[in-house]
Amino acid sequence: MVVISYCVEYAESQKSVCLKCNKVIPNKSLRVGRMERTSEKEKKKFAKFRWYHFKCFEVPEILTKIPVHLIRGQVNLLDKDKLRLEKVIKLGVGSSWSQIVDQHKKKAQEEEEAAAAEALENGTPLPPKPTKDDLMDSDDESNVKDFTSQLTGEVDRKQERKNRKVNKLKAKTDGAKVAKKQPSGGAAGAKGKGAAGTKNNKDTKPMSAVAQAIAATRADSQKKMEQMKSKFGKK
Repeated sequence: MVVISYCVEYAESQKSVCLKCNKVIPNKSLRVGRMERTSEKEKKKFAKFRWYHFKCFEVPEILTKIPVHLIRGQVNLLDKDKLRLEKVIKLGVGSSWSQIVDQHKKKAQEEEEAAAAEALENGTPLPPKPTKDDLMDSDDESNVKDFTSQLTGEVDRKQERKNRKVNKLKAKTDGAKVAKKQPSGGAAGAKGKGAAGTKNNKDTKPMSAVAQAIAATRADSQKKMEQMKSKFGKK
């Protein structure tokens, strides 16, 4: 007796191969597994798995008879992937995400041809073709592209890395602004600066924002040390 059930999850490695297209399923990408066990009590880790890309997986009859939230692994998915899974199952037995993508592509092509024919008839300029950014910003109903990274959450991780770079750049810029407000040579250096000093500064290359910040910090530390020496020297 073989007990068949299904699970949906993000790939934990790049070792699984899609049973439908025979291509490797990328690490951390959304996949659907067909589990074959000898009994319902057998643990998942002992089951025999047959994996599919989410876009290649065709909905079996058993998944149309149970609530979507009861599918193993569904609770751990990102919200957008939960919606995609629910949408595919609602289409019924044999449906797949790949079919939905093809339908959107066909619809978009028909709309583009109709708009081009209308523009030609009216003598108006042809409407611009949708760019990749337009497709990325569109919702599921109008999205005609199927990016694996969008099904895995990799886009979110890329955005996080981008945000970290922006924050670092912002912190560096703020530090440079603070350094510009502080005198680079300290109070003593400001008093001793004359015409010759000004001329020499013009001849030398300007210091970078980071170097100015370091110089200001050193000058401030030196000033505090001199104040402490003077204070203890008087005693």
